[in-house]
Amino acid sequence: MIQGTTNKKKKAEIVGSSDSEDETSIGVSYKSKRSTAMEGPKDMGATSKLEIDTEKDKDAQTIFERAQQVNKELKGKADDKIYRGLNNYTQYITKKDTAQGNASSGMVRKGPIRAPENIRSTVRWDYQPDICKDYKETGFCGFGDSCKFMHDRSDYKHGWQLEMEMEKNAYGEEDTSRYEIASDEEDLPFKCIICRKSFVDPIVTKCNHYFCEKCALKQYKKRTRCFVCGQQTNGMFNPAKDLIRKLKKKEAELAGDDEDEDGTQQKVSSFTEQQHSSCSDDDSDDPDGT
Repeated sequence: MIQGTTNKKKKAEIVGSSDSEDETSIGVSYKSKRSTAMEGPKDMGATSKLEIDTEKDKDAQTIFERAQQVNKELKGKADDKIYRGLNNYTQYITKKDTAQGNASSGMVRKGPIRAPENIRSTVRWDYQPDICKDYKETGFCGFGDSCKFMHDRSDYKHGWQLEMEMEKNAYGEEDTSRYEIASDEEDLPFKCIICRKSFVDPIVTKCNHYFCEKCALKQYKKRTRCFVCGQQTNGMFNPAKDLIRKLKKKEAELAGDDEDEDGTQQKVSSFTEQQHSSCSDDDSDDPDGT
């Protein structure tokens, strides 16, 4: 039996050609460290520190602690005439520990306090409205409490409105007159609270309470304070011009209504008289009464 090697040679050539192609196709290669240890920290960054401010070995806390250590070493020794920096001058008065913390804790002295290293804060300044349109327009949202947008039905201005106000130098200005109540809408009383009758010569106090002039003077003899709220009146009773104007307007409206009713009654009576007269004329024209 004869064994051939032609197939093995062909396979070796194919494998060799593929290896050479792979070597030429790879452009970046790394040298192995021949180590089984994990790259990076052993805890995989679970206890990593946040140092976005001054480095820990250069911040105010470290400088203060270093000065405390230098003073502790030089305490009771003669001055060696060596300059150790601005922050390492000899301190002859030692700060005492307190219940809040010791002298090197950073809480009993002035200066910047070291930020916590284990807190990672993510801040996002959001100027988008992000208001639920369905809830704002209808008061109902199908998502309920799980809706990612804010459920708010108050009025708000869009960005282009704020920009227009900035261009007109009217940003932040409010029209106070729109909060004022018109004179016709004022809730003025219609009867005196003392006598429980319609006003006769109405007056108003400093606390904007309305009384009849006679009732107010009679009450002032008993007690100088307001009958409603108990505020001191000091005997100042001004004529209630707005209430007088309202009462006159109401009387004029009632008088106009009475005139209209009288006119309609006169028209009805004249119409009935005409009907009676026409009926009587018809009876006179028919002698048989048929």
